[in-house]
Amino acid sequence: MSFSKALLCFMSVASISAIISGCSTSTGSYESFQEYKTPIYGEVAKWTRDYEGIARNPVIIVHGFLGAKLIDPKTRKNIWGNFRLSDDITAFPPERSRMLAVPMTPGLALQNLKSSAVVRGLMEEAKARVFGVNVSLSSYSSLIKILTDAGYCVENKPLQKGKTIKNLFLFGYDWRRDLPYNSALLAKFIAKKKAYMQRQYEKRYGIKNYDVQFDVIAHSMGGLLSRYYLRYGAADMPADGSIAKPTWAGSKQIDKLLVVGTPNGGYLDTVLEMVRGMRINPAAPMVAPGILGTWATYYQMMPPTSTRSVIYKGDPSKKGVDIFDPKVWIDLKWGLADPKQDKILKVLLPKVKKVSERRKIALEHLTKCLKRAKQFTDTMRVNASPPDDVKLFLFLGDAVETNRRATVDRKTGKLHVFDQDPGDGKVLVASALWDERMGLLKWVPYIICPIDWTAVYRLPAAHMGITKMEFFADNMTWCLLVTKTPAQIRRQKIYKKYYDLNW
Repeated sequence: MSFSKALLCFMSVASISAIISGCSTSTGSYESFQEYKTPIYGEVAKWTRDYEGIARNPVIIVHGFLGAKLIDPKTRKNIWGNFRLSDDITAFPPERSRMLAVPMTPGLALQNLKSSAVVRGLMEEAKARVFGVNVSLSSYSSLIKILTDAGYCVENKPLQKGKTIKNLFLFGYDWRRDLPYNSALLAKFIAKKKAYMQRQYEKRYGIKNYDVQFDVIAHSMGGLLSRYYLRYGAADMPADGSIAKPTWAGSKQIDKLLVVGTPNGGYLDTVLEMVRGMRINPAAPMVAPGILGTWATYYQMMPPTSTRSVIYKGDPSKKGVDIFDPKVWIDLKWGLADPKQDKILKVLLPKVKKVSERRKIALEHLTKCLKRAKQFTDTMRVNASPPDDVKLFLFLGDAVETNRRATVDRKTGKLHVFDQDPGDGKVLVASALWDERMGLLKWVPYIICPIDWTAVYRLPAAHMGITKMEFFADNMTWCLLVTKTPAQIRRQKIYKKYYDLNW
């Protein structure tokens, strides 16, 4: 064999392709298979980044479950957001446990319960101390950086060079509290930021009472909260437990809603963790089922019974367990209905001395949470398309095997996960889409979905990793800065001169 033939045999196809590509002109090759991780931004993209005016909607970030810091307002001590790896990480200390749980008050509606812990901002980074070393666990800092790189100015940071208006707002809310309750707070937040933007536009452009619209980026549970606001605004669900038709009240304030990694169809881990407990990272203590069970939002993210996410072991019918039925939780000794949780209830209810009284209070709270969650799930399930003025974009992860179904033993109440499907490690692809075929016993063509998505983007990433991907950054900013809604087109016609880059 000649030397040239031996060399060609040794070389990989990729290396030969690279040599051939290198022989082509400097403008590229028709034959190149090269892939690139970083895009190149042209002149128009730079104009877009530098632009500041009424054509650019301000943006609101709505965080997900666990995504805001909680502190004790009296001592200023951290309740949620900073963690230490200590000798005992089996549970939070008593006082911190009481503040982390939502108070269980008999006879009081969930939306009226008051917690002593207060929200202190969106968790851009979670702090952990592991073996004496401080570690930052990035939460939403990467998402904020993507937006500031795109030309937005975040409200809690100094203005960027050449900018005069802050137009990136962070909605921090108590992620333990009822979602319709938080929707009313979001409505107040938007009204406040709208007034701010109107003052800025009047000051700079002389436009009075400009109809400011917002683009919302909502991660995880924040997507459920934002979709509820879009449908119902500040309105609560009917007190009689009925299901109201969407009014689309929130659409008067929102142009685009970008939903990221949201469990629109619920997720199984809510049930698993309310039965077993939850630990979000190695430096965080275990959150006991007795504490988790006080958080109304966790029930509001449970998968609908129709998904058959939980079935009884050995049941030939494979019918889904009605996980919204309090009797099921009592019979299976789950969560707040587990007698073993009384040691936690003693901590949470120190003035209640009798076991029977503590259990009565816990079961009353459990029943309220399940009833409210069922109403919320059915409310969000109503099939209705938003007004044409609103665009709904979905970003989901599809590269991690994610818990899909579990069996439960009727005698012991123990859960066993036996089925997984693609997702982001927490939220299934089918749940993010809310593809209701996932509960059917046989396949049918095409998606069955109560949400009218404008576009769907699938990313090979985990739940929080989605917000760090270049693909996410490029497509998210495209949706925000380039994609127009009918409302934006109408405003452009009315305020045409203000859309001229050269005014």
